[in-house]
Amino acid sequence: MDEEYQVFTRMEDITEQDDKNLAGARKEIRNDLTVIIPENPFPDIEVDAYPPLKFSWVIPKKIAAMAFPRNKENLKYLVNQGITHLVTLTAGKKPPVDDIARLRWSEVPVEEFETPNVEQVKKFIDVCKKSDKNGEVIGVHCRQGRGRSGVMLACYLVHFHRFLPDQAMNVVRMIRPSSLDADEHEEAVGRYFEYLTEDNPLKFGVSVEVMEEFIQAAKEFNKNVLS
Repeated sequence: MDEEYQVFTRMEDITEQDDKNLAGARKEIRNDLTVIIPENPFPDIEVDAYPPLKFSWVIPKKIAAMAFPRNKENLKYLVNQGITHLVTLTAGKKPPVDDIARLRWSEVPVEEFETPNVEQVKKFIDVCKKSDKNGEVIGVHCRQGRGRSGVMLACYLVHFHRFLPDQAMNVVRMIRPSSLDADEHEEAVGRYFEYLTEDNPLKFGVSVEVMEEFIQAAKEFNKNVLS
């Protein structure tokens, strides 16, 4: 499936007419997905909220991913989108969550340039389980929102939606291009799958139609939210 999938990218400037708060920034359009490059070009002008780099929903109103949210304006944007629980994967680097009362925060620290191990993935999944019971909406990030976050997102699809590892990684890559771009990432998802399926009678694997439904739902939602 991914052999036939091609990503076509173009960049466009955001004008005052498009959005007065983001004027001067840029947007990256990948096929039907639009990603805001949200550098505030006017630091002396107060902007209430704008998205972190590489923000997009993976499952609309359930779980989203992004690069490191660096300021309170990024975090306010997450809250405005309905995200109530932020999970940080960057070891030793905390977003300014103390300034945002409505945002719960958890940490699953993974060192820079390292890949999540099974215990770290299990901790992330436990956070997601508890959040689901509490009706929370998850946002997850590492530094760039691609490697560590990509592994966790794929493992999320394996655990909660019974995707096979390749299926989960393909879906994440199609929703968030440039994710899971190293062999170690694929191996990490495979190791979690092995852990999860050991003595487990549940059937894993979904149809191509189910995969396409996930991808299309995320693309359509992101297009409406970020365009």
